[in-house]
Amino acid sequence: MRTSWRCAVLAALVLAAGSAQAAETGTIVYDAAFFADARPNTAYDMVQRLPGFSFTNTGSARGFAGTAGNVLVDGQRPTAKSDDLQSILTRIPAADVDRIELIRGGAPGIDMQGLTIVANVILKKKDSTEYVLDLEDNVFLGDGHTAPNASLQFTKHAGDATYEASLTRYGSFDDSVGNGFRRVTDETTGVTTWQNAHSSGFGSGGGITAAATDPLWGGTFKGNLALQDSPFLARATYFGGPGTLYLVDHSVGRHAEVGLHWNGNFGKIEDETLVLERVGFSKDVNTSSQVGDREIFHSSNTTDETIFRETLRYPLTPNLMLQTGGEFAYNSLNGFSAFFDNGVSIPLPDAKAFVDEKRGEVFGQGTWKIAPAWTLEAGARFEFTEVGEQSDTTQSRSFFYPKPRAVLTWAPDKDDQVRLRYEKVVGQLDFGNFVATSNLGGTGVTAGNSQLRPDQRSQYELSYEHHFWEKGAVVLQLVHEDITDVVDFVPVTAPDGTIFDAPGNIGNGQNNQINLQATLPLDWAGITHGLLKSTFDFQLSSVPDPVTGINRVISGERPQDIELNFTQDIDSLKSTWGVFYYNCWDEHYFRLAQTQHRKVNPPYLTAFWEYKPTPQWSLHFEVDNFGQFIYDNTLFNYAGPRDTAPLDSIDFRSFHSQPRIYIQIRRTFG
Repeated sequence: MRTSWRCAVLAALVLAAGSAQAAETGTIVYDAAFFADARPNTAYDMVQRLPGFSFTNTGSARGFAGTAGNVLVDGQRPTAKSDDLQSILTRIPAADVDRIELIRGGAPGIDMQGLTIVANVILKKKDSTEYVLDLEDNVFLGDGHTAPNASLQFTKHAGDATYEASLTRYGSFDDSVGNGFRRVTDETTGVTTWQNAHSSGFGSGGGITAAATDPLWGGTFKGNLALQDSPFLARATYFGGPGTLYLVDHSVGRHAEVGLHWNGNFGKIEDETLVLERVGFSKDVNTSSQVGDREIFHSSNTTDETIFRETLRYPLTPNLMLQTGGEFAYNSLNGFSAFFDNGVSIPLPDAKAFVDEKRGEVFGQGTWKIAPAWTLEAGARFEFTEVGEQSDTTQSRSFFYPKPRAVLTWAPDKDDQVRLRYEKVVGQLDFGNFVATSNLGGTGVTAGNSQLRPDQRSQYELSYEHHFWEKGAVVLQLVHEDITDVVDFVPVTAPDGTIFDAPGNIGNGQNNQINLQATLPLDWAGITHGLLKSTFDFQLSSVPDPVTGINRVISGERPQDIELNFTQDIDSLKSTWGVFYYNCWDEHYFRLAQTQHRKVNPPYLTAFWEYKPTPQWSLHFEVDNFGQFIYDNTLFNYAGPRDTAPLDSIDFRSFHSQPRIYIQIRRTFG
């Protein structure tokens, strides 16, 4: 089966090559005039309008490799992690953007960050000073609670120097909260218990960012600082039945980071140096209370991350760019967890753990313009990792993984591209999986597991991209993955003999994915300046269940993602309006004595109107979730291991979400 799939990919590429025409560059340039009809406020608004491009935000993995997102600024990746890519682009005024380059399949001098498509935002070189005041509010129409946001941003360009700062107060929320019910069926007696329910979830935090870019040593130096505070409080109450049940989860997260970035040239060699220091603290208290029964779970973690990355690029010829370098990262987590049942302490596996990781990576690659129509990007990374842990046991483990990668791009003309990619991708150990966590209202306590190994994926990708009608594009992507050491749930035993579920490796599996993205201008249908962007993403994984031995999907995988986003720019009204549809999601989880099915039932619908009377003023009004989706969570609880024990109960919970009004007022000064 796998061999035939790979042969089909190669055959498709050969057939496509048979109809080759004259080739042109794989980079499409969109200047500021292309976005004028949409009157964008920020660089992020402009990126969202790129034909055939789907924005990917900054990743959360440790280190820089694999966390960059798919947008560059002036050819460089941001040296920040706490401050994500979307936030950075949102703080860049659209008036400061000269053009955006859509780079497909690789280009000499551009670090593609392991991606096949990236957008490169090129800023104007002009002196200016701007202040932006942004006021927002989210009003839930069900219970009336609000989640306001406010920010003040400063940007100054002076010659080749840029200075930026922002102060933000933000409100976070869970959009699936509302009124609902709980239905528990005892499969032994057939008795069903009903309870009414109400849930809420919100937080109020803040953040400070600052950055400075200056010429230094013949190159460009940038330093950035970010401070964040993000508390969150979630509540759920179940009334009636055996007695009122109160669930409370209160979490706090604080992060601080400093990043340094220098880029310059030594003759023909381009040097890029990145340094980052990041520290964090998180605390969580999860409580379940009912008459005669009270459970409390405490956890706290402190984290530290230090990264140094050096990259050298050398143009051997005008058509061949070589790149080499290395990255070193040190990460640590000091975690503590405790579980109390009616005041009695329950021992947990790895309840207190100190984990540190020393990871080094060296890499080399070349980007070769073989012919006007053909580009090959190939290279390899070699990862060396040592993980030490002090918990129930003291141990140290080492890993070594070679990670080859190759992308072959064929561009028969300026509108079409075919790309073939092979890559070995290695996952990353989640430090949070080394210590216990809890969900007392559902899956209970999940233990830590010090024996985890990262999953390894061999990826094979074939993609085709076609641009049309200036603003139209379609991208079809087929991906097959062979996965070693799939990370899922396994049973582990506590010191007192109690068995808990924990993250663990369950064997080998595979995953197949089909992704179709389309950008369709609607002028032909009489909708002037109308645009429909759509995403259709389908995937199916398979892995042997460690309990039953039967193949099933990987826990947490969402089999489909369908999004439709319609917008229309109306010049006479200085406005843009639109409607967004999302088919929502569902996912399954498999534990030793429980399976879980979480589902958000479609549709999720949003309608908005944005009015910009002048370049300085912007008013955005939006009605979110006016279809009021329903969130279902079903727990199938067994009397013991699922392969031998009967089904004990079915715990079904359903919440009817609330529509929400979002209002934004934005004023630019300068």
